[in-house]
Amino acid sequence: MRKICPLLSLLLLSIFPATGFAVEAYQVTAKAWNALGRKDWNGAISHANHAIKVWGAQARQTNSKLGGFAPAKDARKYTNLNEVGTCLLLKGDALRQKGDAKGAIATYELLLRDYQYAQVWDPKGWFWKPAESARKSLAKLKEATAPFKLKVAKKHFTDEQLRFPGKKGICLTMRQPGKTGSAEENLPRLKKVNPYWSYSWGWDQVPNQPANVEFVPMAWGAWSVDGLSKGLRKSVVPHIRSGKVKRFFGFNEPDKKEQANMSYQAALKYWPQLEALKVPLCSPACANPEGINDNSVQGVRGTWMKDFMLEADRRGYRVDYTGVHWYGGTHVQHFKDKMRRIYEKYGKRPILITEFAPADWEARRLSQNRHKTEYVLAFMKEVLPWLERQDWVAGYAWFSFEHNQAVGHTSSLYDAKGNLTACGRYYQSITTENPDGDQSVK
Repeated sequence: MRKICPLLSLLLLSIFPATGFAVEAYQVTAKAWNALGRKDWNGAISHANHAIKVWGAQARQTNSKLGGFAPAKDARKYTNLNEVGTCLLLKGDALRQKGDAKGAIATYELLLRDYQYAQVWDPKGWFWKPAESARKSLAKLKEATAPFKLKVAKKHFTDEQLRFPGKKGICLTMRQPGKTGSAEENLPRLKKVNPYWSYSWGWDQVPNQPANVEFVPMAWGAWSVDGLSKGLRKSVVPHIRSGKVKRFFGFNEPDKKEQANMSYQAALKYWPQLEALKVPLCSPACANPEGINDNSVQGVRGTWMKDFMLEADRRGYRVDYTGVHWYGGTHVQHFKDKMRRIYEKYGKRPILITEFAPADWEARRLSQNRHKTEYVLAFMKEVLPWLERQDWVAGYAWFSFEHNQAVGHTSSLYDAKGNLTACGRYYQSITTENPDGDQSVK
C-alpha cells in the first residue's frame, strides 16, 4: 500500500478545500514522496525537514489533544498532523536507505512519541497510519543494528515450581500506620480484587496478609553488600525455610533515576546474593525493558535490561523470570507484540509483568488524560484474557494509579472512597477458571 502513497496527496486535495495551508503541506509531502521514489535520499530528508519546521509544533499540539485515531469524517481537521507524520516516516525511510541507522531510529521514535495519530485516508475507505509503519521499521532496525537475542535459557526449576497459584496479582504499598499507602489502607483494597499473589516493593512480611494470597518479597534496590545480606537473612531467609516465600523479585526500575537508579554492573554485583536464596528469581523490572523508546517507557531511554541480561548470561548467573513494566496507550496489538518480543529477546524465560496500566505521561490535569476510562476498560477486556491464555506469561499485576493522578486516573481500580471502579470490578472478575472475566462490566 505504501508504494502508491505519492498519489494520496492528490486524493486529499480533491477531498478537502484547497486552502493555502493544506495545499502547501500537500506539496511538500508530495515532493518528499517523489524524492524518495527517485532514491534522492537527501532531497526527501530536506523536504521532510521543511514540513517539520513549518508545521511540526502545531501538529504536535494537535496530536496531544487526540486520544486515538480520528474517524474519517474528521480527517480534514488534522491535515497538518497527517502531513507531518507522513513526512517523518519518509525522512526515517530515507535515512535508513542512506545508511544512517541512528538518524532513522531517532526520526521513527519522534514520530511515535509526538505524532503517533497521523493518518492518511483514501475515499475508498482504507486507512494508512505512518506510526504503524514506523513501529515495524524501528523494531527491524533495532534488531539489525544491535542483534541481540539470548539463547533459550536453561531451566533451574520445574514448571510447577515456577508456576504462581494464579496469574493475576496486585501491587500495593504496605507502609507503616499513619503513612499514605499504609497496610491498613491497602489490605482492604487488595482483598477486593481477589488476587492470587501480591507484592509491595519490599521484602517485609505484611501482618494480616490473606492466607490465600502469596506475598512475593522484592529487593527494591541495594547500596551495600553487607546491607543486602543482613536484610535478606533477617526478613527473607526464615520465610523461605518455612515454605512461606516461594520466589523473589529483583530490583525495581534500576534504569530510572527516581527509582532504584543502579547501574547494571552494580545489579550484577549483588545478584549472586539473590541466587543464594535458592528460589526462582525475577530479573530487575526496568522502566524500559526492551530498549526501544516508545510511549510505554516513561521517557526512560537506554539499554540497561539488555546489558544486564547479556552479562548475566555470560557469567552463568541464574535468572528465572523476565520482569516487565509497561505504561503505554490502549492499543491492544502494540501491547501484545511488545510482550512477545520481550519474551523472545531474553531467552524465552517466563515473563512477569509486575507493573502495567495505560498512562498518559503528558497529562497535567485529569481532563487532559487521553486514555478515557472506557478505552482502558476495553483494553483490559482484551488483554487480560489473552495474558491468562499465554503459557509463557507467568503472571501480571495491574498498577492502580490513584483516582486523582492525572497521568493514570482512568486506569485506577479504586475510586476516591476505595470502592472498585468499572476497571476494578472487571479486574476482580478475572480468575483462572474464568479467564474472560465478566465481560458485561460497564
